[in-house]
Amino acid sequence: MTASGAEAPPGGGEGALPGSAPRPGTAGRSWFGTITMALNVVGTVLIILMAVAVNLDVFGRDLFNSPVPGVTEFIGMSIVSVVFLQLANTLREERHVSNDIIMAAIGLHRPRVAWAFYGLCHLIGAALMALIVWYVWPIVVENYQGGYYKGTAGVVEIPVWPFMMTVIVGGVATIIQYLLLAVRELRRALAGPGDARR
Repeated sequence: MTASGAEAPPGGGEGALPGSAPRPGTAGRSWFGTITMALNVVGTVLIILMAVAVNLDVFGRDLFNSPVPGVTEFIGMSIVSVVFLQLANTLREERHVSNDIIMAAIGLHRPRVAWAFYGLCHLIGAALMALIVWYVWPIVVENYQGGYYKGTAGVVEIPVWPFMMTVIVGGVATIIQYLLLAVRELRRALAGPGDARR
């Protein structure tokens, strides 16, 4: 019950919607939450390195007419790495852009239906991410065994496989997070509004 005596929306605290994750800081972070946060930090550090590299390249071009070799290749591979490194934590904290107006309306009267729908969506997300990991893994092995690189031979040679490996690591972490969310929502759907727990 809320302070005014009205029943709170299903899914937790006041204003919470079915399928919403616990707000950051409301509970102790789990070991997997720590892992996703660590991956997120690595992605942030990579963003900083990208910014530094771009600025050095710009200054080199403008002041000395000499661009920094390998910056373009580094940026191109790093963008993909950042996305996958930060994907699991973004999903865990529910910071993706979403529009759940319809499901929120359904959740007010049929919370079990809303929770079941969210659980199904998370399972689909896990399946799609698994396909990405399955597709990328042979590419990682090929790049590692072949010693492929981006850049100019003898000047700057940036190995490709470490960047591709971040897709695998981030993808697996995202799969696990999707499954954790799916289990939570399906448990809510089975338990019902009165017994659902965060």
